[in-house]
Amino acid sequence: MALLYPASTGHYVDDKYSSLVEPNLFAGNVFQPGATFTDKYQTGPAGQIFVHKPGVGTVTSTTPGADFNETVVGDSLITISLNKQYNRARKIYGATTASVAYDIAAAELETALQEVRTAWNIDAASAIVDADGIRVLSNITTLTAANDIYDSIVDARQALRELKANPDTLIVSPATYSKLLKAPEFQRSVQPDTAVIRDAFVGRIAGLNVYEYENLSSAAGNLTNINGTTDDITWDADNDALEYIVYDHDALSIVTSVNVVGIWDGMPRYNGVVAEVEIVSGFKLTNPERAILKIHDASAS
Repeated sequence: MALLYPASTGHYVDDKYSSLVEPNLFAGNVFQPGATFTDKYQTGPAGQIFVHKPGVGTVTSTTPGADFNETVVGDSLITISLNKQYNRARKIYGATTASVAYDIAAAELETALQEVRTAWNIDAASAIVDADGIRVLSNITTLTAANDIYDSIVDARQALRELKANPDTLIVSPATYSKLLKAPEFQRSVQPDTAVIRDAFVGRIAGLNVYEYENLSSAAGNLTNINGTTDDITWDADNDALEYIVYDHDALSIVTSVNVVGIWDGMPRYNGVVAEVEIVSGFKLTNPERAILKIHDASAS
């Protein structure tokens, strides 16, 4: 097996040609418009988008024939800043292209897309997890057991419904997804539950669409002073767990102003091509009362 010059940055050249390529492993592309977020504020070129939120007053009954009580109810503005840029450029020398049996440019472009997609999805989840005023189920000292996971999710849904939110989405870590598969609620001899056991596919529970996300813990960041807990949460990736997020997908807004994907000629800088991906996006949880987290903080136990 030979490594094409320069050794520090080059690609392996085949001694025995093969048209097959071993795939890399990436987390799922869990954030999709209309399913796990909304792109309804995508209005065209902009550096940031301002969204009006009407104020809400209280109406009380009066006697028939009473005059209107005219009141000005102020609104507020929600800002969605397009402040996240993702760039990936994978350089391919012409000599490399001529020395391998597979379409290296297409493979490099696909890998670049996956690399950018990975970072983009983590930031999408972080927009919920790190939002100002985000709510957290109060039992942060307890790691949810399989016997309790369904009840825990129902409690999270209830907490949002009591705030008049309409949660429809549940994003879980692989560990939490496994607990759902083991939960007694899905071990009964009825057709939907049999499908869960056979196909390892939960689909929907408690009125929520379920999505397993392998990088959910990477979205946690440094969590402190989160509303809804009696103690500050200090995130420790080695010992803590972000178990799941319940939210209304229409409250997570993502807008994108640049989306470039292509393979470009490297000449006259060098003989070869470059596979490039660039995305500029903005992420915003427009109302923190429409989302809630379940976190286990080991230091609080």
